[in-house]
Amino acid sequence: MAFAWKGSLNMKKLTSIILLITFILVLAACQDRDDPRKHVPPNISGTGDITYFIGDPLPDYREGVSAYDLTDGDLTDAIIIDDSDVDYETAGVYPLVYRVTDSDGNTVTKTVNVIVIESSGGTTSPPVILGATNHTHVIGQAPPDYLAGVVAFDANEGYLTDLIILDDSAVDYETPGTYPVTMTVSNTTGGQAVVTISVTVIEPLVGIDHLDIYYLNDLHGFIMEEGNRMGVARIGNLILDAFDQKPDNTLFISGGDMLQGTLLSNHFHGESVIDLLNMMHHDAFVIGNHEFDWGLEQVTRYFNPAYEGTQAQFPLLGANVYFKGTTTIPDFIEPYTVIERAGVRIGIIGLMGYGLESSIADAMVRDYEFGNPVPVVEHYAEHLRMTEDVQVVLVAIHGADGSFNQAVGNLTGNQRVDAVFNGHSHQTYVQFHSRSGVNMPIMQSGGYGSAVGHLRLDLNLDGMVTGYLAQNLNGGNEARLNIAHPVIETRLDDIIEAVEASLGKPIFEPILIAGQSLSRGDLTVYMAKLIRLSSDSDIAFHNYGGTRISISNGAGISLNTVHQVFPFDNRIKTTYLSGATIKDLLTQNFYQNHDIRPGVIFEDDTYYKVATNDFVFDYPAGVFIHGIDSEDTGIFMRDLFIAALENQRDAGYTHFYLSTPIVLHVPIWIDRFLIKDEKAYRYET
Repeated sequence: MAFAWKGSLNMKKLTSIILLITFILVLAACQDRDDPRKHVPPNISGTGDITYFIGDPLPDYREGVSAYDLTDGDLTDAIIIDDSDVDYETAGVYPLVYRVTDSDGNTVTKTVNVIVIESSGGTTSPPVILGATNHTHVIGQAPPDYLAGVVAFDANEGYLTDLIILDDSAVDYETPGTYPVTMTVSNTTGGQAVVTISVTVIEPLVGIDHLDIYYLNDLHGFIMEEGNRMGVARIGNLILDAFDQKPDNTLFISGGDMLQGTLLSNHFHGESVIDLLNMMHHDAFVIGNHEFDWGLEQVTRYFNPAYEGTQAQFPLLGANVYFKGTTTIPDFIEPYTVIERAGVRIGIIGLMGYGLESSIADAMVRDYEFGNPVPVVEHYAEHLRMTEDVQVVLVAIHGADGSFNQAVGNLTGNQRVDAVFNGHSHQTYVQFHSRSGVNMPIMQSGGYGSAVGHLRLDLNLDGMVTGYLAQNLNGGNEARLNIAHPVIETRLDDIIEAVEASLGKPIFEPILIAGQSLSRGDLTVYMAKLIRLSSDSDIAFHNYGGTRISISNGAGISLNTVHQVFPFDNRIKTTYLSGATIKDLLTQNFYQNHDIRPGVIFEDDTYYKVATNDFVFDYPAGVFIHGIDSEDTGIFMRDLFIAALENQRDAGYTHFYLSTPIVLHVPIWIDRFLIKDEKAYRYET
């Protein structure tokens, strides 16, 4: 027991010694490594401004000057003196630099003035004023600091800078011209120096201090007020008032998918919307995927100076829209536009979202492709700043890709972009990309006219962006959006009258009343059933994206409503696919909206008649184009729904239910509602 106790004591002593030695070593190492004196730069003392008379021996700049470092001690001999900027033959004030570096690499510099003056020759001489220069003043800015860098010196009395009397009473800072400014200084013996400089007063390079940019995306032809969709009469009231109040500050641009989507637009292939945008002083129209729905040439013709109908008074932008396999942009599409407002040049780059070819019917897009938009922005932003001399660069893209927004926000120098406008996803948001200087705002403004984007860019006198305020507007936060513009209302009445005259029936009068809430999913499956019945197929599919809106319980279902629900001019196509292929389709989310003939059970090796719309059918990566005995029925899908509604009404129904029996009369495939005679249905302004 005693032995155990003694051993325990020895071990405790040994452990304490080891810990003490370790602590000392660590402490020594930390003191050597973290000595704060190593991070303190040397100090230079004894410096001051130096007077030199032309023709005298050069001063001894080291006289009275020393340098000391906490670690290295005296470093006076290591001082380096740089007098390369001193002109010893010309009167003036010049910088002289002292520099010293210690053994740890810490460097310190001190700069003094060398005042070079004419020699007095030993006689009394007046003081001198050195460093005075001519100035330019921009109206609206603060007056120049005339005394910055100016020195007054007397050979006997030394510095008299604080005694300089400045007289700018002859300057009119609000009127362009060149004016004199005098500087006077006197010494105690009556000697005086007077220097006169000139200040040139000029107009500002730009005449505005901000831009108000109004933005619409994905209108889809919704030109009439309906629910939260404000309609162009109310939107136009805001835009036109802004132009009336501040024409030099206002721009109005759009971000794609503006035309396709309602009867009042589709009936004229968007020409009615083009006319309304002309009335609203539209500045730039960015192409979207639905501008391809009728064939690209149906839209680009409005931008063709030779077109005899309504010509757009604004450019169509699509910098990354190319003929397939090339970098050639189709005719009447521009990569950018430059707009000038009161001396500010604004460049707007328009782009299609990357990869949106898949959102367009293959027949309409197979000759085109959309390039990577990021390098396109890099190229044109630099071109705009360097060649077009713009001060502001905006990007509007029919897409909502966060990685694109981030990549554009990271661009710097001559490629820097001031703001990005998004589209396509119908979202409503205001975001920003954080970066040095002014952050880059990013915004999208809903869809169907539910919001109007407003971006205010603050500008300096050079027209460069110094700040911003971004907001999406609606009737709740902008009173002007609650009032319809009477001139635009009149034009809307004319458009309605023209459409009803050509169809021979009212377009807003309900065919039936919705007896239940009809979601987009409900209507998609119902359309699949109509497609199957009309084509006598075993199974039919309709894509959810082809059904654009829902119908609320109690709402009237009119021709206008049907075109809002099913805006696309899709035809029904059929083919024969194996049961195995069909069963595989049914496992995929895209094909969940379908209707099967009652009693049909799909056998793998048996072929069945399948129907769908031409958008789905023609998809290059799909299975339908590989079926057998394929047929384009010529039946327009939307006509099926109209026929079902009218037949139910004629049968005595007043309300529409999904369960109401469907009766389709022949020949339902006659397209009664689309333009067949272009001349007869030409839009007239």
